[in-house]
Amino acid sequence: MTQLSSLVFLQDFFEQTADKKPDGIAVDDDGTLVTYAELEARANRISHYLKSKGCGPNERVCIFTGKNANAYAAVLGALKAGACWVPLTDQMPEHRLRQIISSTEPRAVIYEPGTRDRLRALEGGYDTLELGGDEQALVGQPYNRPDRHDLSPSDLAYIIFTSGSTGEPKGVMVRHSNITQFLSLCHRYFNIEPGSRFAHHSDLAFDPSLFDLFHCWSTGGTLVPFNKRSYRINPGKFVVESKVNVWFSVPSAIATMAQAGQVGDESFASLKHILLTGEPIPPKLARQWLDAYPETTLYNVYGTTETAIISHWYTLPRDLDTETSVPVGEVLPGMRVSLMEHGQPVPDGEIGESVVTGAQVSPGYWRNEAENAARFIPNHIDPNLPQGSYRTGDLLVKRPDGLYTYVGRADSQVKVRGHRVELNEVETAILPFPGIDEAAVLLSKDETRPDEAYLVGFVASTEDVDTGNLTTYLQEKVPPYMVPSRFITIPGRLPRNANQKVDRRALQDELETGT
Repeated sequence: MTQLSSLVFLQDFFEQTADKKPDGIAVDDDGTLVTYAELEARANRISHYLKSKGCGPNERVCIFTGKNANAYAAVLGALKAGACWVPLTDQMPEHRLRQIISSTEPRAVIYEPGTRDRLRALEGGYDTLELGGDEQALVGQPYNRPDRHDLSPSDLAYIIFTSGSTGEPKGVMVRHSNITQFLSLCHRYFNIEPGSRFAHHSDLAFDPSLFDLFHCWSTGGTLVPFNKRSYRINPGKFVVESKVNVWFSVPSAIATMAQAGQVGDESFASLKHILLTGEPIPPKLARQWLDAYPETTLYNVYGTTETAIISHWYTLPRDLDTETSVPVGEVLPGMRVSLMEHGQPVPDGEIGESVVTGAQVSPGYWRNEAENAARFIPNHIDPNLPQGSYRTGDLLVKRPDGLYTYVGRADSQVKVRGHRVELNEVETAILPFPGIDEAAVLLSKDETRPDEAYLVGFVASTEDVDTGNLTTYLQEKVPPYMVPSRFITIPGRLPRNANQKVDRRALQDELETGT
């Protein structure tokens, strides 16, 4: 078997397995099985087509598909051609699609029949390839792998667009060397059994998908797309029906199962590895899962798209303390983290902005010099090294045991009566109170006294919450200025956005309108 250290291109993590076990099942899409050999052959044909259209190193290929074998063949085909792939999804409004296509100037766009009409509404100037419909363009294309003599690990593997503070999406450029550095570590840190069934839960435009696809295939596993609308309402149904072993998602996905009373169901015992990211894990929720499934390992992982998915990891212990925040853990090899304030390191135990340096750091944002200047700075550890540093905007604290805890966003700090308050710290303090499943805290202002701000706490629960007792409880946990002036109880769950994170904008709208 090829050594992981020798895998220098993203597609290598698939190809090594395609060579070793061609008849293994690479994809199980609702019972439609695709072998490694079949996916390899299809990807190779797409690759040759793209190369015939002038695609090569650092040329962009937009892929406008759902989560299915067509999409996976397209991603692999673009990579095999040496191109940089750019994911587009149905969740993106037309304006955002137009922005991305206009900015990246793709050599080609690959799409499915279901996205054809939306694509036609966008500017042209690029070649198109429709998959799953009329595929005459692929007739006669070779099945063999294209040569790669002109490829370099420093070439771009993909560009994923994230929300920007100005309202314009930011295209995070990721090199092959960035993402392969991370994937080469996964075997060591996650110890996932060969041949496991991986849920593909996130959209392709959300970078945990890269772990789902390529770590799955590097272990000889089977990728199982999470597609049915009913699964979004009841993700537990997906787990039961698909019998997946590995789940990489946000905490709200397992919270939904817990609220439905499904934790403890023997059908969920297939889940052996659960990776959680994107938002803090409620300690009580984690402990509930750990107690119910002693054979399941829970990981809290933290990172950014700019640092190739994951920069910190933590395995949750069986005796997890439900009264304290779950740490994001230790830093992966090849990475250095400094906690800074006003350009200076902060002492251990104090909050600072995380500045990341190392092999996984992106070269920057696509054609966005202003954001590059603000976020991607010269290597502050050793200016002579070519690898720069990335200012995450995330606030972390280093504990005495060397583990890091996520505190919140630098831009989520607010001032209350002259005191600096990190909203996530208040939310963490609320969560242990009996009956509360989720919490979010927002800053509000009194229209009659615009200079005075106060905190409002939103709590989600399936029970009646005594907010008076909650206030008393918090007064014993945090300073008075951190205790919300009022609470709003939401039955069930807090609203979520497209990435299944808490939709704070919706909560703000509710606060302002009183609806």
